[in-house]
Amino acid sequence: MTKLLSKTATLAVSLIQKPSITPNDLGCQDLVRARLESVNFKCLTLKDSGTENLLALHGEGSPFFLFLGHTDVVSPVDESAWTIPPFDALIDDNGVLHGRGSQDMKGSDAAMTEALVSFVEKHKNHKGTVGILLTSNEEGDAKGGTPFVVEYLKKKNLIPDYCLVGEPSCVNTFGDTIKNGRRGSLTAHITVNGVQGHVAYPDRCDNAAHHAGALISRLSSTKWDEGSKFFPPSSFQVTNIKCGTGAENVVPGSCYIMCNWRFNDALSKDKISIEVERIVRELELNCEIRYVLNGEPFITKGGELLDSLEKAIEAVTGNKAQLSTAGGTSDGRFVAPLGTKVVEFGPVSNLIHKVNEAVELDSLDKLHEVYVKTLEDLYR
Repeated sequence: MTKLLSKTATLAVSLIQKPSITPNDLGCQDLVRARLESVNFKCLTLKDSGTENLLALHGEGSPFFLFLGHTDVVSPVDESAWTIPPFDALIDDNGVLHGRGSQDMKGSDAAMTEALVSFVEKHKNHKGTVGILLTSNEEGDAKGGTPFVVEYLKKKNLIPDYCLVGEPSCVNTFGDTIKNGRRGSLTAHITVNGVQGHVAYPDRCDNAAHHAGALISRLSSTKWDEGSKFFPPSSFQVTNIKCGTGAENVVPGSCYIMCNWRFNDALSKDKISIEVERIVRELELNCEIRYVLNGEPFITKGGELLDSLEKAIEAVTGNKAQLSTAGGTSDGRFVAPLGTKVVEFGPVSNLIHKVNEAVELDSLDKLHEVYVKTLEDLYR
């Protein structure tokens, strides 16, 4: 493709060419740092637990607008399955950029970065603060990542008023969906105990797998709630089971279950755990349970950020974006508890984490434009 690339596309290509599989950054943040320092952003690298974070700010005081993103990508797994090598960042004749991270989310990283450059070049003496936070551990356990930087922001009293996460939010066409909230996520690690023994002597053993099956049946058939105004009903899923020795004649003495709830604002960790423990008692099971709260639900119901983003999307794409709280979690869950208004808007998400991930360059250029218009409306 011989067409001259935009600055957003050029940066996206350079980012994709770095195989920054979680939690490695491999120089992605250095590219963004260099671009932002060229327009006098103050850039700070914060490292913890093998994770690298870039915090870049321009201006001071309120309002404080923060872009949020990540430079890490999931592994391409079998690179031979890709039509185009995942880190070549090839652009085809149809203007499609191929590569791991093109949708999730190096394309957005580039658009956010260039939007900040465009805004600051045009409004050198803007009011308040604008900035970006990038982490290299979003696709993993987030250790040393956004939660670590959030604690830094709290200590420095740098609490964002607005946060726009560049995660791929659109469903079918660019501009069709804004994520204005996310469900909470709770994982439970449950070990159901019984008595191991020989299958020929069932009176001498107590099959943990049978008890685990009864527990799974009850948990999966439970109606956790009716949903709420902004969220669908909470859901329960078993994600892993480990049981037995592998021998055909040994009754298992324990069965491990990993399960997950995606829950709305009508539910909570405490409500879930109380119900689980009630079911365990009712079934008279001997269980060990450990809960891991991955994030609370959050919702941005309205206000200046959402209004400005909606207007920008319609001006650039002609679409009236629908609001959605569907999908998984994002690092926005770590920022929302600060009292920050958080929304997510990025490219179409149809190829995230898949073989042959790709994004249309036109959508990245429009994304840059949407971000610039959002900033200008908020800071007018």
